[in-house]
Amino acid sequence: MISWEVLGAWISAALVVWIYSFAYRDNALYKLAEHIFLGTAAGYSIALALDSLNRVLIRPAVTTPGTFWATSWHYVIPVVLGLLMFAKYSRRYYWLARYAVAVNLAVGTGLALRAVPVANIVRQITATILPLWGSDPVKVVNNWLMVLITVGGLTYFLFTIFPRRVEGAPPSPTYQVYRALYYIGIYGMMVGFGALFANTIMTRVGFLISIYLIYLQPQVWASIVAAILAAIAIVLGALRKR
Repeated sequence: MISWEVLGAWISAALVVWIYSFAYRDNALYKLAEHIFLGTAAGYSIALALDSLNRVLIRPAVTTPGTFWATSWHYVIPVVLGLLMFAKYSRRYYWLARYAVAVNLAVGTGLALRAVPVANIVRQITATILPLWGSDPVKVVNNWLMVLITVGGLTYFLFTIFPRRVEGAPPSPTYQVYRALYYIGIYGMMVGFGALFANTIMTRVGFLISIYLIYLQPQVWASIVAAILAAIAIVLGALRKR
């Protein structure tokens, strides 16, 4: 008898190999794995939402109705708004769904206006206001790099302001400073994007190694069979295109 753990390991190994087969060419098994992943994720999300609705609203309202309506009656409001979303499937009562969408967008906009400026503007500005002198040379160098690259990046994106250089005349100090900050911003962003890309690749390789140790190594035959099926799907897809 095949246990569920062994069957799950075979399915996991097959899905991993089929997903990575897209690195060479699109094929039917990759699309199958993609659809399985999206369908499973959608079903899992729906199950979590229904479980949360049951724990927060339905079960308390049935078991302890007096306590629920005295303390947690406001949970009914999002439920009503959620039900109004289904009104869009009716031609006659389609307009009721607009109220739910309007409330959802208004609340989201209010929360975003409260949190986004603080997170993306205020905190980033305060993070770049650093001491440029101190007893720790490494910290001082890091602070100088942070400030110069930040100012250089802002200078690079100021497309409307750029000091002009008069032909035949030596460059002005303003032009030289602006040009230096301009190139500091360019090379600083190149180094930052390169480090971010390298970190992403390192993380993905770490995931691949962990997946190999957990799924592919114990079930090596599942990996071999999945790889063979992926190769056949790739070859058949290429022959069909020809």
